Amino acid sequence: MTDADRIIAAIPIETYIGRYVVLKRKGNNLWGLCPFHGEKTPSFSVSPQKGIYKCFGCGVGGNVITFAKEYNKLSFVEALKLLAEFSGIELSHQPVRRGADDHKKELVELNQWVHKLYQRAYPFSDAERYALSRGILPETQQAFGLGYAPNEPRFLETKLNERYLHEPELLAKSIAHLATLGLTGHNDHDSYNRFRDRWIFPIKNLRGEVIAFGGRLVREKENAGKYVNSPESPLFNKSQTVYRLGEVAQSIRHEGFAIVCEGYLDALGLFEKGLQNAVAPLGTAFTLEQAKQVKRFTDNVVFFFDNDSAGTEAAFKALQTARKANLACKVVHPLTETAKQDPFDLSRTLTEDGLRTLIRDAHEEVYFVAWYFFRHKYNTTELQQKKKALREYYDYIRTLETELERDAFLKRASVELATDIKILQKDFLGTDKKAQEAGAWLQKNKTIQKAVPQTKPKQASKQEKEIIALVLRFPELGDEEMLLEEIPWGSDTSYLLFSFFRDRLKTGTAFAWDNLNSAMQFLPENLSSLLAEIIMDYEDVLNADTELTHEVAKMNLRRLVRTLVLQALDARIKERQSKISELEKAGQDIEELMLDQQQDIDKRIEWRKV
Repeated sequence: MTDADRIIAAIPIETYIGRYVVLKRKGNNLWGLCPFHGEKTPSFSVSPQKGIYKCFGCGVGGNVITFAKEYNKLSFVEALKLLAEFSGIELSHQPVRRGADDHKKELVELNQWVHKLYQRAYPFSDAERYALSRGILPETQQAFGLGYAPNEPRFLETKLNERYLHEPELLAKSIAHLATLGLTGHNDHDSYNRFRDRWIFPIKNLRGEVIAFGGRLVREKENAGKYVNSPESPLFNKSQTVYRLGEVAQSIRHEGFAIVCEGYLDALGLFEKGLQNAVAPLGTAFTLEQAKQVKRFTDNVVFFFDNDSAGTEAAFKALQTARKANLACKVVHPLTETAKQDPFDLSRTLTEDGLRTLIRDAHEEVYFVAWYFFRHKYNTTELQQKKKALREYYDYIRTLETELERDAFLKRASVELATDIKILQKDFLGTDKKAQEAGAWLQKNKTIQKAVPQTKPKQASKQEKEIIALVLRFPELGDEEMLLEEIPWGSDTSYLLFSFFRDRLKTGTAFAWDNLNSAMQFLPENLSSLLAEIIMDYEDVLNADTELTHEVAKMNLRRLVRTLVLQALDARIKERQSKISELEKAGQDIEELMLDQQQDIDKRIEWRKV
């Protein structure tokens, strides 16, 4: 049995998917709102008996491995590892790193324990009083796991002494782990707790494990930063971690975009007002690694930073970073610094509708960047300042990937500067070779090719799906080669799935419920979705307990193929007849077409007799 088979057998699909989707039983299956597309009426079905899921709205489907892979945007191997950790299964092909893995588990366990200590210290603490003074709701403490680090330099060591009173080896190891995690530090005289008299925000990975902490002062202190984060550790890489990304992944999918704020309180404030798709970088500029993490769940980002000078600069740099990750971006910004904008403060004064209006009216990248160069960074009423602004603006335009974008940015500059667009186009091209290449679309003699419209793949027909189900249930039907070769597959997806199984049936492989499920691991997304749909829709065909016999199945197969062939012939005859009439009116030769037409008519008569 493969690792994938063991995982499929060990994890009830409804238990795993139920962590992310609210499921309600209806008949034999469970139903909920699809986590892969926005919907108001549940069309996402989970079959515990078959171990599969299928959305009848967007078409996705598969088994528990497929779900983990698609939901978390992981590779197949990464999804196996995630599910192995969830189920406690040890993968057979994993390199043996037992010591390193045990060490990491000990660090995670210690962080979880410390988190509980901070949570227990929160009630009636200065942190709770401060939170209440800022209008933060008590239930938010539970949702965010907020805590308080008492103002004691050796608080954690004291608690560890109590925990391992008669276990000196475990005590020594745990104290060493505190230093590894950055929870304690050392000066010339003694060790001390990094977090003291601070409001604690746990930082979690995508699996929900506490990997670090953020601490905010609850009162002003001289020579003390307002915020302190855990240093990097074997569990925590600051540039690759996005605060609350795992907790709000489903909200991001539902809303269709992520709100990226500057800090913990911003995300918390928006969450309280119903905007539960807010995340934050961790005290640093928005990094490319963080942008890639966000892109696992959405292609769209709205930056909601302070509109002071630092926040404006941060938003501009974040736009550049997000573009490298191919994220589509907007910026919430009043395009002025007279009205102070702080997401948390706004969450205290605005309603959810008011905040959603700000998000909805966020500025497109082109508007914000033009404002940034021509009104924020430079005074373009002065000629020299205008030249500097344009040089930097042109540099930004050269990073854009499409002619459409470059054209939009130049048009926006012409509006901002009240300058003829043709002047800016000529200025942009200049004598620089790169600029000429980037602006090549402005050349008058350039040939513009029309884009070929992308046709949507044809959906599998009812007859095609039933044919696949019959061949899976009765592998011996594969011997009906002359009949099967006649199938005019209208859907490429159906044909590919049929071919996948037919190749295996030729080797004598039969498929029951369990290994049908396992087969999904070998299939691309479109084929696994179709297989899940067939399993859901044709249970009576596939189930060995039904009274369907081989002879009846053979008759049904012939009926289905006949229906498809006649449909294809009728369509071909009708289309050719139109062409014959058209050519006949034009006085052109139609003899060859008439011969083809007669052959199809004769073939149709023969199939009608079948």
